[in-house]
Amino acid sequence: MIAPDGKGGAAAAPDASREGYSRREFVRVMGFAVGALSFAGEGCGGGGDVAGPPIALGAVEGVVTDVQGAPQANFGSLILMYPSGQHVGITVSPDAAGKFRFGNLTPGDYQLRFQAAGQAIVPEPYQHPIKFTVPAGKATTLTVRIQRGTFSQNQVEIYCGDDFYQLQPNGAENGETVVKLGTIVCWYNVGLKVHTVTGGPWNDSGDLQKTQSYIWVASVTGLHAYQCKYNQPGMRATLRVVP
Repeated sequence: MIAPDGKGGAAAAPDASREGYSRREFVRVMGFAVGALSFAGEGCGGGGDVAGPPIALGAVEGVVTDVQGAPQANFGSLILMYPSGQHVGITVSPDAAGKFRFGNLTPGDYQLRFQAAGQAIVPEPYQHPIKFTVPAGKATTLTVRIQRGTFSQNQVEIYCGDDFYQLQPNGAENGETVVKLGTIVCWYNVGLKVHTVTGGPWNDSGDLQKTQSYIWVASVTGLHAYQCKYNQPGMRATLRVVP
C-alpha cells in the first residue's frame, strides 16, 4: 500500500483558546511530526505430534521523499507499530538513498510512523501513521512523503492505543506526560476500539472513533489524571502541567 499522491495545503493558524480541533488541522497548522518486538512463537508439538510448516515471514520497505518525490537521505526515523497502536519495538532511519527496510515480520497488519520533531511533517493529504499489510513471504513497499521546515514544538501528541495511552514517539505506556503551561496536547486514536480521554480540567473528550482526536490547550497547572471510560481498569494516565 502506497500513500496517495497529492500535496498538503496551507491553512491559517487556529485560535489556540478554542478546543476540539481535528488532528489533521493540528498537524497541518502546528507542524507536529507525526512512532517491544514480540513475534508469535510457533507451538511445540507434544505426544509425538508433528509440527506444521514454519510461517513465511515478510517485510516492509520503501523510501522517504519530499512531496516532489526527491529522496530524503539520512533524515528522520521510522517507527513500526501494531494495528492497536502499540510499538513493535523497531526503529530505523533512512539510508543515504532515503531507503528503509523492516525485515523478518510476522504476516499481518501494521502501522508506520515518521518522526522528525520540529524539522518535518507528513502533510495533508497523506495518511499518517501509514496503515498497511505484510503478506507471508513478501515485502510491502511504501513511500513516505514529508515536508521539511522549521515547525513549532509547542505541542505534544499522545496516542490512544487499545488499552493504553502513550506519549509519542517513545513515552511509557499509561505513564505521565509533563508539559508547560500553554502547550497544545493532542490525543489521537490509533487503535481499533473507541476511546475517550475522560478527566482533568477538560472533563471529557467524547467518543473518539478510529483516527479521531481531541485537543486541549494546557491552561491549568497541576497533576491531571485521566482514563478511557470504555477500557478499564488498565487505560489510565496522567498529564502534569507546570508553569
